[in-house]
Amino acid sequence: MSAPIAQVTMLGRCFGRHHALYSVGFSMEKGQIMALVGPNGSGKTTLLKILAGLLRPSWGSAQVFGLDPFAQRAEVMQRARFAFAPPPLYDNLTAREHLQLLSGICSNGAARPGRQDIDKALRTVGLMGCADDRAGTFSFGMRQRLVLAQALLPLPELLVLDEPTDGLDPVAVLELRGVLKRLRQEQGVTILLSSHLLIEVEKLVDRMLVLEEGRVIFRGRPAELRHQNGRLRLVCDQAEKAAAVLRERGFCPTLDGPGVVHLSGGKGLSLQEASRLLEGQGLKLVEFHRQTPTLEQALMERIREARSDGWNRRPLRQAPAAGAEDTDSPPDSTSSEEAPC
Repeated sequence: MSAPIAQVTMLGRCFGRHHALYSVGFSMEKGQIMALVGPNGSGKTTLLKILAGLLRPSWGSAQVFGLDPFAQRAEVMQRARFAFAPPPLYDNLTAREHLQLLSGICSNGAARPGRQDIDKALRTVGLMGCADDRAGTFSFGMRQRLVLAQALLPLPELLVLDEPTDGLDPVAVLELRGVLKRLRQEQGVTILLSSHLLIEVEKLVDRMLVLEEGRVIFRGRPAELRHQNGRLRLVCDQAEKAAAVLRERGFCPTLDGPGVVHLSGGKGLSLQEASRLLEGQGLKLVEFHRQTPTLEQALMERIREARSDGWNRRPLRQAPAAGAEDTDSPPDSTSSEEAPC
């Protein structure tokens, strides 16, 4: 197997007394499309900035192409492109002039893209028809696409996008999905993106990493999250008694109307087992149905579970003793002092 494109291990980052990331870990293989998902303030942009070499971890490690992006940023940027929101553009320059200027600045010693390369990038993102229009006349969505075009010059091995669908209309979102899929399928580009648009995430990505309060609460395929947060709907003649029976067997049932019992997850309980269990107590099972939530519903349920666990009320990192060096170790779980980060 080839080495991972990106590898993050026990990564933490704090700003004064605030932990933006806490023991984050994941890896990305070549050709994957991965999404970072989570509420505002969950640490997505901080993680992307660490991978871009704009921030240094407080502890743990991040590697891109086997390199430290903070210490070896120039080498990483020869093979990766990062597009952060909001898109920084010059209103008095045309789309083509932007790409001529910015691609030259960011070429890192590589051959400067020619007009054909620039036109191809504009065509890829659907801006060829307004290549000579000034960016000041562009909508927010068009500005987003221009930033993406600049990130394709030259074509990177790793493309990292921060909220690429922000401000795009439904047609533009559909076009962007097609662009990203073609980049992966035809060019072998590995793509990491952050997004709140879960419908697009489900249709586009191979894997997703869900952050809440700086911690990973899920990593895997979107379908796995939906399956893990599914529930059983049981209809029987005496719902309260049925719930008590299930509770005795270690399940956590909830009542939802007359005769209806819901069982989150429902792991390990088949139709035959539910029928045998309830009928053994003189109860009649009328209906047994597995309900799979939408990705949004599954995500919200996972976030609620994480918040109810109370792990986000974690202690702060322990400050090193006077005169001692900071060893970049994770926070001491017994400390309540602030560490210099």
